Amino acid sequence: MGLLSDIKDKLFRRKLQEERARSSRRSMGSQQPINTDNARCILILFPADSSTDRKVVDKWVDAHRKQGQKIKIAGFFSQDVGETNFGFPVISPRNLNWYGIPKEDSLVEIKRIDCDLILRLGPVIHKELDYLATIQQAGLKVGPFKQDLEDTPYHLQFDAGRAESIRDQLTAIEQIFSFTNAHSTT
Repeated sequence: MGLLSDIKDKLFRRKLQEERARSSRRSMGSQQPINTDNARCILILFPADSSTDRKVVDKWVDAHRKQGQKIKIAGFFSQDVGETNFGFPVISPRNLNWYGIPKEDSLVEIKRIDCDLILRLGPVIHKELDYLATIQQAGLKVGPFKQDLEDTPYHLQFDAGRAESIRDQLTAIEQIFSFTNAHSTT
């Protein structure tokens, strides 16, 4: 059993590295720093199993949407949810190949989202959400801090160990942007 698991992990990491290399070749030249105030489209990737977390994300979206700005969400469910419509793109184990990569047909809706800021919420280790963040083009990707900087698609990282709930993570991200000089100057 351990050998098969090692093979699956190796194949997953190889595909992730290929996507990272492809993503780094596609640069999105931005004239000014991207932040939650000036992003034309924000994509929030999060573990969507909890209805409470879905409500927290919905409330944050409603409270932070600015005129002319889109905020899209996409979620990962650890259980199969069938054909249930949550109002946003969903990935579940049913959409994964045998070594954990989302199948191409399940990514169509997510890849169609043209965003310039990604906020990845949830636990530090969540390979499916990290994969989604990796394949999606964006000028700025924000996600949980990982020790191994080569193993992260995120340009800006927050301490998810201290902010475990989705609400706390959104607050941490807001706080980061409030302390940086990445505010709109117009």
